[in-house]
Amino acid sequence: MKKLLLILTFPLLIIACRGQDNRIPASLAKQPLQLEDFDFNTKFSAILPEDTRSKEYAGYYQVKSEMLEVDTISDGELIGSEKPVRIEYRQRSFSTRDVMANFGSYEFNAINFATTLDGKIMLINAVVGKTELNEAKSLMETLDKKYGKSTKTKGEFVGKNFDIYTWQLKDRIIRYSLVLDDEENTMKIEVDDQKISNGKKDPHYKGYLFVIKKEYKDKIFDNVSSGDFVFLD
Repeated sequence: MKKLLLILTFPLLIIACRGQDNRIPASLAKQPLQLEDFDFNTKFSAILPEDTRSKEYAGYYQVKSEMLEVDTISDGELIGSEKPVRIEYRQRSFSTRDVMANFGSYEFNAINFATTLDGKIMLINAVVGKTELNEAKSLMETLDKKYGKSTKTKGEFVGKNFDIYTWQLKDRIIRYSLVLDDEENTMKIEVDDQKISNGKKDPHYKGYLFVIKKEYKDKIFDNVSSGDFVFLD
């Protein structure tokens, strides 16, 4: 029997899609979200419809193996006077066997979102749980050919340094962060012939692709700072 690998990611901080005709949005439960030339006018409810809301856990959506936690974010002003400013849908578990999003032929295993309070999509983040350097390089070369040469900067999170590549388009900003995961904050569970055991640590690279609607950039950069969003800046 083949081993099933599940990845559970612990929080590190203190705390649309198109159908077969490439025009009709479809639920993530039916097909991966295509990020190349994504239409930001897509209704978010088409991507995560009510039937993907978890029946077991309040405040969560479940699509395949991915659990998405819903969190309304406030503006962080004086305690007692905060105002809600956006809604975040952050992955709390996923499987490397699932494909939740694509950019062309490149596959991603997990996905996160930020929306306005009325459901307009501000930010999409797709995560590939394990990638080789040559695969990451190939994706970046594809993006360079489509959008022009990227701008390379450095990011840092709790002592972890990583490279960020940015493409500026007329209506959106695309970012790709390549991060070495030493698996210090990851629990790996292997199921083999009905036996459950802890998986071995396997340091590897993870890729984080961000697609941001440009009109919301001032509300996104330096403001989203939890879950996989920590690798945006």
